[in-house]
Amino acid sequence: MSDLSRPQNWGLQFPLCRQSYSALDWVGGASLFAVPPLWRGWLSANQSLTAQLKKLSAGDFRVELLRQEIAQPHADERFQLNLAPRQLAMIREVLLHGCGRPWVLARTVVPLATLSGPLAHLRRLGTRPLGEALFAQRSLQRSGFEFADCRNLHFEVPAHYGRRSRFTVAQRPLLVAEIFLEPFLEKIKDKEDGIT
Repeated sequence: MSDLSRPQNWGLQFPLCRQSYSALDWVGGASLFAVPPLWRGWLSANQSLTAQLKKLSAGDFRVELLRQEIAQPHADERFQLNLAPRQLAMIREVLLHGCGRPWVLARTVVPLATLSGPLAHLRRLGTRPLGEALFAQRSLQRSGFEFADCRNLHFEVPAHYGRRSRFTVAQRPLLVAEIFLEPFLEKIKDKEDGIT
């Protein structure tokens, strides 16, 4: 197991997990009842995850950009976004760090047609949080969640559970998946135990 406290570039090993990521089994909301109670509130919360993580970390929060490129989404992502086979999209993968540790691995799939109008600036987000850009949009709509057991995901940091949902702004869709990592679990356990 990795030493989660040592300084490093957490994104170095990310390409190794793409095959296992595409194999994740995303299922509907009823599956939330099979998840341990400690996770349910975090997995089902509709508010901005960025805002929640900033609060949990007392502002010690940052985004590490792992990958942003124009590429083909996975088949299930194309289905969620109603994209044709071989249709390209912007793929953005980041780590969300809290208290100096990697808490969440996030993957966003943005159809090229969405990168116009009110969301044109998503091309240039860099290390700025996606949540802040999305939740500032008055026309924002969000689908129900799908959930996945991510404990078999091949990644340098052990993963636990993930959620994903489709956002729509001015009838332009994008798909966001968020996978919670071991250091995040340690933090929420400490919080539940009264440790800051």
